[in-house]
Amino acid sequence: MEDLAGSVADDHGRTGTSMTQKSTSMKAQERLTNTLLYVLLIGMAVVWLVPFIIIALTSVRSMGDLISNGVFAWPKEFVFANFERAWNIGNFSTYFRNSLILIILKVPLGIVIASLAAFPLAKMQFRFSGFIFVFFLIGLAIPVHVTLTPLLVMMKQLGIQGTLAALIPPYVVFGLPFQIFVMRGFFRTVPSELLEAARLDGATEWGNFWRILMPLSAPALATLFIIDALSTWNELLMALVLISSNESRTVPVGLLQFQGQFSSQYTQLMAGVLISITPIILLYVFLQRYMVAGLTAGALKE
Repeated sequence: MEDLAGSVADDHGRTGTSMTQKSTSMKAQERLTNTLLYVLLIGMAVVWLVPFIIIALTSVRSMGDLISNGVFAWPKEFVFANFERAWNIGNFSTYFRNSLILIILKVPLGIVIASLAAFPLAKMQFRFSGFIFVFFLIGLAIPVHVTLTPLLVMMKQLGIQGTLAALIPPYVVFGLPFQIFVMRGFFRTVPSELLEAARLDGATEWGNFWRILMPLSAPALATLFIIDALSTWNELLMALVLISSNESRTVPVGLLQFQGQFSSQYTQLMAGVLISITPIILLYVFLQRYMVAGLTAGALKE
């Protein structure tokens, strides 16, 4: 009996030692994995931040300093007057106003239209709903370039070519496919029982849309607002083709003022770029907490 008890004790001791070693090995492996992950993330952060740092340093140096020492050298002196010159040369007071008007008019309009289209696709049963959804998604595959000539002709026929109003219809239309995709996915995560209960209380479909779905969709709406505002603010090609009046140009077109036939004012251009991206950075900072929730809400399996 004593030998049996001793054997059992030895087995327990070996088992405990083995489990301790295994736990220590797993913790070491986990620390190594976390270390490699942090190194990778830091490397990616450096890759993303280096262009921004170069823009910031170039914007506060003289043109002679840039030519003599290159973009990676520390500025010999900080020339903050570049921002004032960039604001005046780029006519940013006018272009900022135009871009803000576009965002204020276009972004809410596009999101509301996309939400109205996504509501029946997500919460109503009818024939060809899947086909209609795919039809909307096809818009993601249409290149903007092939539509420029037809858009120019249409805007001329409407009498708005060359004005800021010429940008609103194409901006709204090209933003709808992605917006409908996101809003449909988010609407599908809202329990249908909630809408049924509201119908039993006398709510209409219109009331369900505005009083239940839209308030619950704040993360998706904020996500779309950031993405759509960013794309509207940065869009250049259609603005360059459809807008001819200097008073109707947007911020990206204004940055072209720094590019001449024989020379380019890179320091003032970088100052202008820094000015142009500041509003979008601030918008993202205030609304970033909604981004992940809004983009991943539609990832649930149907």
